[in-house]
Amino acid sequence: MSDIANVSALGRTPVQLPVSWYVDPAIHELEQRVLFPAGPGYAGHDLMVPEVGDYYVLPGQDDSRVLVHGTGGIELVGNVCRHRQAILLEGHGKLGNIVCPVHRWTYDLQGKLLGAPEFPGNPCLDLPIFPTRTWNGLRFTGNRDVARDLALLSLVDDFDFSGHVLDRVDVDSYACNWKSFMDPYLELYHVTPAHPGLSRFTDSGNYCWEFGPRYSLQTLGVYNNLERAGSPVYRRWQEAVLRRTGGQPPKYGALWFIYYPNVMLEWYPETLVVSTLYPTGPESCVNVMEFYYPEEIARFERDFVEAQKQAYAETAVEDKAIGERLQRGRRALFHRGIDQAGPCHSPLE
Repeated sequence: MSDIANVSALGRTPVQLPVSWYVDPAIHELEQRVLFPAGPGYAGHDLMVPEVGDYYVLPGQDDSRVLVHGTGGIELVGNVCRHRQAILLEGHGKLGNIVCPVHRWTYDLQGKLLGAPEFPGNPCLDLPIFPTRTWNGLRFTGNRDVARDLALLSLVDDFDFSGHVLDRVDVDSYACNWKSFMDPYLELYHVTPAHPGLSRFTDSGNYCWEFGPRYSLQTLGVYNNLERAGSPVYRRWQEAVLRRTGGQPPKYGALWFIYYPNVMLEWYPETLVVSTLYPTGPESCVNVMEFYYPEEIARFERDFVEAQKQAYAETAVEDKAIGERLQRGRRALFHRGIDQAGPCHSPLE
């Protein structure tokens, strides 16, 4: 394991951001202007649109962009009509052309305007195409060199989406600053007290950290007796895992990876999750969670999928409560003009 603290766990040296950074609108504006434009800019995964004609409107981007699988491949296309700026497509599905529901302007799957009813000619106002970089099927719109950023990731093969399919996308809103949610994600100190189910599946005492310049990875072992569970929901999940493995423990309890500042990849047995956290205000954020399973499981083993879904949801509810509790405390201190920072537990934080 890696010791990431530079001070003793008993020391009083602050190792966290000032309280104001979780509340102050000026800090939120600064992050929107400086931090996130310099980030990876995750757009979506190729498995959202596996076949020609498939489209998927990206919920974390105000529905303004859509992944489209055209005859020339997958493109990230603008989803706002060039005529009167209506949103074009909703949700996901399959189509032959992109047709505006307001005035019937029609575009092909590469965004080229095919026709504008009643206009004497083609106004030649095509939809924008946004360049992307790919890594393991994930598409990014930022200026980062994703392959170089993640070149040293040791467990890259465990984030291989080959043979997987997208099962669902969940969207959840939190009444907290995005960093109040991310802080617990980046530490293990809270797992045992805050997650009774998860802590009897993963072993927060058996872990290691890996760091790159733009990422970090937490690898957790498996709790030593999966026949015992910390909650009824996790009992069902653990039984499903053991049936799948023939009674053998999986190779990890979990992998928790972050590509800074807001793109998270999670590995669980037969499950890959991509989560992207979007700030929506100084004290609010939205988490878009994509769930992928091997195709045979997604198609034919729905009991396994449902058990995993319920276990993940139980932990997600607990994480939401943690983030919002942290936010309430930080807001209270901020309004009283107090800044506080406790010691860092080494190496759990």
